[in-house]
Formats: sequence, C-alpha cells, structure tokens
Amino acid sequence: MSSLKSKIPLFDIDWTLLKGGASNNIHHGAFDFALHTVYNQPTASESEAMAQGKIDTQILIEVLKLHGVSEEEAKSKMPEATKAMKDYFYTHADEGTFEPMPGVVDLLTDLKEKGIPLGLLTGNVAEIGWEKLRRAGIKDYFSFGAFGSMAFKRVDLIKIAAEEASKALDRQITIDELFIVGDSPLDIACARDGGIPVIAVGAGHFKSHELVHADLTLESLEEKDKILKFLNID
Repeated sequence: MSSLKSKIPLFDIDWTLLKGGASNNIHHGAFDFALHTVYNQPTASESEAMAQGKIDTQILIEVLKLHGVSEEEAKSKMPEATKAMKDYFYTHADEGTFEPMPGVVDLLTDLKEKGIPLGLLTGNVAEIGWEKLRRAGIKDYFSFGAFGSMAFKRVDLIKIAAEEASKALDRQITIDELFIVGDSPLDIACARDGGIPVIAVGAGHFKSHELVHADLTLESLEEKDKILKFLNID
C-alpha cells in the first residue's frame, strides 16, 4: 500500500457517500423522463445501459444510440436533457430516502477538522448530486465538485475538479494534488487514465475483491484509520 501526502479527496456519491435505494430510483426516473420528453423516445430507458460508474451524460448517449439517435444529436440537446432530469428529481425527491453509507459522517467530520478540503467527482448531474447530499445532511462538508453534467467522459472530470477546487479554495490546485474515492471499477479506471491515485470502497454493487487494482481497497469507509494512514495523517 502506497501513501499520499497533502492530497484532496474527490468522492463519488452513489454507493460511496450515500446508499442507493429510493433515491436512485428517482434518479432512474429522471433519466427516463429526459429520454421521453427531450428526445421523444418513449420506449427508451436508463435500464438499457450498464450504468454503474458511468456519468449521466454518457448513459444518455449510450441509451439513445440504441434507439438510433446520433451522438451529435444527443449532445446538442444535453443541456435541455440535464435540466429535465433536475426538474424531475426535484419534483419527486420527497419520495426518496437519502442516507449516508456507514462511516461517512465520521470520516468527513474528521477530515474537515484536520483542515482537508473535500470535493466531489461524480456522474450525477450537478443539481441532482448537490440535492442528494443536502437531503442526506452532508452537503456542507464539500467545497466543490465535478459532475456528470460538466463533461461527456468521466476522466475529463479530473481536470474540471482541479479547476473547481482552484476557484473554491482561492489558490491554484493541480491534478497531482487530487485523488478519487469511489466504489466501482470505472472509478479506478478514471483515476488510472487521469494519472491520480484512487481509494476503492467495496460496500456497494462491487465488493472489495473486484476492486483490487486501486491504491487502497476498503470494505467500507468505516475503516477510517486506514484512510488516515494512507494520507499520512495522525
């Protein structure tokens, strides 16, 4: 196990920070609403994509391709589509439950108290991601985020995260100051492609034995001591 020094974590949201369940069902519904209303594809569904670890714009493009919609057309309507997703999510959010994964609040509190800025790198549309965290009571831990509505490839969110961190922290943040905390093989692939470290958490759809190529693999974020050691923090 390697270790890091002076690194800024970029947390995924679904199954890393928050449990899935009803909140994810609303998110799935938001995809279908956008597919049906913005792209006029009444039979298209988010369930047609292998969505775990993919960003929202990528999921829309992949589903639409199955229905004969070109990538160019899909991208041209993406601002309208992500707005439709946001509107649907806000309308139905009261139907969901938003609960942190085990160990999350304790870890975030400890990192914040130690002066470590906390960021997000998630496939969620920005407004949906922030609303999930707000309803779970952990939004205020985070200073900035890179979201699935900001790019078409997950790896491109790393550069965006550095830019957003620089603005939020009022100093120049470089990519080599960042690392990812996620729960899927695509989180690991994103980090590898972007040249930054990654902590993988096997508490969601993927278990720890499926995430062995991370720099540090955990059963859950309850293993706070391993994370602090990895960060060279007492």
